[in-house]
Amino acid sequence: MRWLRIDDSALKQLIKNDEFAFRSNLDRKTLDLVFDKRTLEALKYVFSRYSIDYLDFPISSGKESVVFRAISGRKFVAVKIFKMSTLKFMNIRKYIEGDQRFAKIRIDRNDIIPVWVRKEYTNLMALENAGVPAPKPIGFFKNILVMSYIGTKSGPAPQIRDVEINDAIYEEVLDGMRRMYRNRIVHSDLSEYNMLYHRRVYFIDLAQAVDIDHPMASEFLERDIINVSNFFSKHGIATTPESIEKYIKGK
Repeated sequence: MRWLRIDDSALKQLIKNDEFAFRSNLDRKTLDLVFDKRTLEALKYVFSRYSIDYLDFPISSGKESVVFRAISGRKFVAVKIFKMSTLKFMNIRKYIEGDQRFAKIRIDRNDIIPVWVRKEYTNLMALENAGVPAPKPIGFFKNILVMSYIGTKSGPAPQIRDVEINDAIYEEVLDGMRRMYRNRIVHSDLSEYNMLYHRRVYFIDLAQAVDIDHPMASEFLERDIINVSNFFSKHGIATTPESIEKYIKGK
């Protein structure tokens, strides 16, 4: 279905005709928030810079972003578009300030979203270097992040909340958390909603991840641990927050 090119007028026509809505529950308001003028201009650059042929369909939609599957040559990639109008400055500022990796970057309301996108790209690179399964970062520009697609030709990988849970999945999650921690990264928003399963567990949505020296890193890690423990306990896995923390921080 090759219907989205670099021409922004064509994209505007697709939005007007609700061509995206048939693949997901994106309403007109959501589409308008995603494809504002600034994003249309950024998309033109991203299509050219990263050799993207067209957007295929929306994979997921949240309050802060929409992720599309896209076609680049003969392969799929994922294009994450952060909504310029709905990202709240105060909500994301606390994850940036205090992270030493971004200490020299000036944070204000006008440029915080590009910094947020850069932060997710940086965290994805850190996970790749740590051997933690996650989308591979490809590039970013303004409010758009390009990364590898997790899934099959027929559809994206499901969240782990939608798969049959077993001990192996639980162990993979703990191994990923431990590898992140050993490489100085805390996810900071970990739950069954931001882990995918495609032959193994993949960690996603990394913009808020922080360095372990962040003043709130311990609080964020505790929250992650409780979320993971609660989820797996509901599926009959013998676990406690204490046992997870001991494993993550164990030597």
